[in-house]
Amino acid sequence: MTNNNPYIIENKDVSIDVSMLYNISGNDESFICTMVQTFLKTMPETIKKLKESLNNQDWENVYKSAHFAKSSLSVIKIDEMLDWVVQAELSAKDESSVYLLPDLVKKIIEKYSFAEVLLKEKFDQKG
Repeated sequence: MTNNNPYIIENKDVSIDVSMLYNISGNDESFICTMVQTFLKTMPETIKKLKESLNNQDWENVYKSAHFAKSSLSVIKIDEMLDWVVQAELSAKDESSVYLLPDLVKKIIEKYSFAEVLLKEKFDQKG
């Protein structure tokens, strides 16, 4: 994949738009690295809670976890993942389409695993 936007990090598996980080920080690399570190620390825990809540059919906590993830993904935009998180949030909130949740959560987990590797490479973070 080739793009000319320096704020989009991508490979064959994932595309991540970090332009919001650069915009809100005034291109402060230290701030950006701190935000990415925070994202990499909190998102796995959020996804774990999302998965556990789904397994327990605890729709309120699926909603809360998805809502929290949505906030982070609005700043570090991982292609498709934000859309899936929003769908999960809405499905859990009104419990109308909970049958969609297992597939959504599976896709969220897979996409995050690709994004995590790429963010760690780009921002030189060790495991």
